[in-house]
Amino acid sequence: MKKFTKQAIAIVAIAAFAVAGCKKSNDGNFDRSTGAGGPFPGADSVITGNITANRTLSPGKVYKLNGVVYVTGGAKLTIKPGTIITTGEKVNYKVDPSTSVVNSIAGVLVITRGSKIDAVGTPSNPIVFTTPKAKGSRAAGDFGGVIILGNSTTNKPSTTVIEGLPGYDANGVSLGVDLTYGGNVPADNSGKLQYVRIEYAGYLLAPNNEINGLTMGGVGSGTTIDHVQVSFGADDAFEFFGGTVSPKYLIALGNDDDDFDTDFGYSGTIQYAISLKDPQSTHSTSGGVSDSNGIESDNDGTGSTASPRTKPTYSNFTLLGYSSANTGLRAGNRWRRNSDLSITNSIIAGYNTGAEFQSGTETNATAGGFTNNIVHSYTTVFSPATAVSLTGSVNSTLASASADAFIGLGTDGEANLSPFYTTDLRATYSLLNLYPRDAASTKGAVLESNYSDWNSGWANFAPQD
Repeated sequence: MKKFTKQAIAIVAIAAFAVAGCKKSNDGNFDRSTGAGGPFPGADSVITGNITANRTLSPGKVYKLNGVVYVTGGAKLTIKPGTIITTGEKVNYKVDPSTSVVNSIAGVLVITRGSKIDAVGTPSNPIVFTTPKAKGSRAAGDFGGVIILGNSTTNKPSTTVIEGLPGYDANGVSLGVDLTYGGNVPADNSGKLQYVRIEYAGYLLAPNNEINGLTMGGVGSGTTIDHVQVSFGADDAFEFFGGTVSPKYLIALGNDDDDFDTDFGYSGTIQYAISLKDPQSTHSTSGGVSDSNGIESDNDGTGSTASPRTKPTYSNFTLLGYSSANTGLRAGNRWRRNSDLSITNSIIAGYNTGAEFQSGTETNATAGGFTNNIVHSYTTVFSPATAVSLTGSVNSTLASASADAFIGLGTDGEANLSPFYTTDLRATYSLLNLYPRDAASTKGAVLESNYSDWNSGWANFAPQD
């Protein structure tokens, strides 16, 4: 097992600040790229309306998005490493042109069907979508969110409009932008999203009609998504409406609702993903009780058996709730509405219920689809324990008041660290808090074999600072 010390970490952090913290850009201003944070009272460029021709955003620059910015007409938006994209001025829109209801929105980037994004950061110079507010005052919903639409398969008509976006300007005139997603091209390519952080996103257009941190509608397997972190969003962190894209190395930190949400026939594979809930952040409710989960999955909103069926294939997830029992969260996994599933080699802990199987999924799913996992709960491990997904499966389970010793995560090589995240501990929280105490472990997202990939500098557990 590798040995890590707090002294070594501090030396690395000081060296990194000395190299990057005082770097100046070509125009003589102090660099505002990856380390500086907001506020950003000015910007290198303001982007409004549609991007209809190929465009490149320069490295180390700050760009403000006024309203909703659409990449459309087959254009490609290239974003260079170290670029910051933040919220500009709000623009008024309507969902229904015949009503007087107006929505004021800013800071939303949409890649429409047939267009592409090429946002490829580096471990030391990630691309950051974030709030323009100063540290200490940043909140969920400060930034709008990122939406990618593609032509891959779903179980909805290809005329289905993605949720969260208005189609008309303040006068009720159509924006003339295709807001639909899905098709019959499983290998569709919407571009690349690598070494990217999306912070403080979210917008409620109408009840059950929101913008998430990263929304993917019908995104195909030709699309590359890896090393992406969504932090403190006002709704879901990652939501997949159908599609076949297969991301890896994902982090969801302190988000309000579900961290990984799949619907409408999503059938991709996700490996190496982290979900950390924060007891000091907001949490969604439904009917007066918590509806905040690590994973939530539906075949569709009505629980039909429409094809292709939603069946995400997950492996090496680490899904952590709170360090003690609390009603602020619902379940580590919530499989419902005839969703199928496959989840293996994963760690789920810190929820009152480890995994729920509901609304058809408990009887109509792949036998043994939930297997080879470590599952802790404060009250109920599986609900129901007879779910078909557990048939013939082998999981290590525990219902108790403490998860720490059972899941065996968190070490710097000298002392045991708590793997559970809280805002108060953000200054000292790192990937070591998720490092397995047994170096031979093969379960969970952070392993001996991939620790350097996680800890290469792109992740940030203290975006408020």
